[in-house]
Amino acid sequence: MAERTLYGLRRTLALIFACSLSVFAQDEPEKAEPRKFAVYVSGASEAGINRSFGNKLLAAITKSGKYAEIGNPEAFYKELAKNNETGISQITQTAKQHGADFVCVVSMAEAFGEYSISARIIRTADSKAIRTASLDRSMKSLDDLTRVSNELAGQLFQLQTQASAPAAVAPAVKRECKEKININEIVFVIQNGFPAQLKDCSSALAKDMALAASPFGKKTEQKEPKAFMMQCVIDGIKQKLPIGADEYLKPVESFVQNILNAASAAGGGLDVKKLSGAIGGMNVDDLIDELDAKAADDICIMDEPYEPPAAPGGREKRSNKKDESILSLGFRTGFNFSHVSAAEGSYNSTAGFQFGLVLDIAAREIFHIQPGLMYIQKGVEDEMGDALTFHYIEAPLLLSLKFSAFRLNAGPYLGLCVSSHCYDFDLGLSTGLGFDIGMFYIGMFYDYGLPSPYHHTFNNRTLGFNFGVNL
Repeated sequence: MAERTLYGLRRTLALIFACSLSVFAQDEPEKAEPRKFAVYVSGASEAGINRSFGNKLLAAITKSGKYAEIGNPEAFYKELAKNNETGISQITQTAKQHGADFVCVVSMAEAFGEYSISARIIRTADSKAIRTASLDRSMKSLDDLTRVSNELAGQLFQLQTQASAPAAVAPAVKRECKEKININEIVFVIQNGFPAQLKDCSSALAKDMALAASPFGKKTEQKEPKAFMMQCVIDGIKQKLPIGADEYLKPVESFVQNILNAASAAGGGLDVKKLSGAIGGMNVDDLIDELDAKAADDICIMDEPYEPPAAPGGREKRSNKKDESILSLGFRTGFNFSHVSAAEGSYNSTAGFQFGLVLDIAAREIFHIQPGLMYIQKGVEDEMGDALTFHYIEAPLLLSLKFSAFRLNAGPYLGLCVSSHCYDFDLGLSTGLGFDIGMFYIGMFYDYGLPSPYHHTFNNRTLGFNFGVNL
């Protein structure tokens, strides 16, 4: 009987021990697989800096073991470069296709030997920005790249690099706000004023460059084109932002730097023709998304409805009015040389002058229509050396292609002779080119007269140079 009792007790204890092991085994957490991370960096003048900084930042993010890099980061970069995709949505979608759970998008704006760096972490599942950070640092060596990438990772993930853990951690100092700023006001100013400011600055740059190259320009020291564009755009936007919103100029600086990089020539300088295309193809929505992500972590920002000022003299009203203006009037005057081509030969040319008005209609940014009304002198010198001067009222209708300050003109013209000793009218084709330098115009033209139905053997030819003022 005692042996039976002892056997039963042993069996009971064995069952209890086995159940305990089972419970502990169930309570032991399973080791989670690290989430996959991708990093994309843009903005540095040299592509090698972008890649090197991206690799070091990815190493700083994954060194804790909580995150791991995607399987083929090289293919991720190559796909974006191949398709020339730099928009946030395209980067996020490409990272997701390469297996990334998160992507860190970094913009670097280089100015005065320093880099303004802004970064945001985007969850690829819903394309939502969940963390942002920004730094202004000088980077002149690989050690600097490593140091700054670790610092940026520390900001993004609140990593602590301590030699020894302190006994007590002091509470974080909260940012004090004298007055909160409405993010919708910032978005309105940038969304409505930023494209116009870029175009105004690029137009001013083109005019300055044309003026410096012309014989009439002042030989003054010109600012480096990229530095001029950055300062012109930022100063213009800064004047329109509410007081205290200077922190939101950093994403604008990064965005402008990306545009300037896209418009860089082979030698690294700014290509004005490429700049016009880069501005036309930009997506301001990416900049607005970055502002919204930055505002999400800013305790000094409020999100309330915003009504733009409706005063006639408001900055926004003046800017919109300027953008909507497609008509301008110009005065032209100059001198010309003309001769008559006849079946039996050409007569010697004579000098004359012209003046009149031109209406410029900007149908598109580069496509303009220019009807005009001109008084012009045309004439010939006969075999005896006597000059015959004919007076015309001429109506040209030119189609003009405008590339910043430079124009190419072509179109028909109809001239009515108001002299008593010439043909009834002069119909022909006119071609030419010119420069809009500030409010001034300088150009040249060539009129090729077609045979008159009344005088088939005579054709006017005129080479002229004109100057003017755009009113």
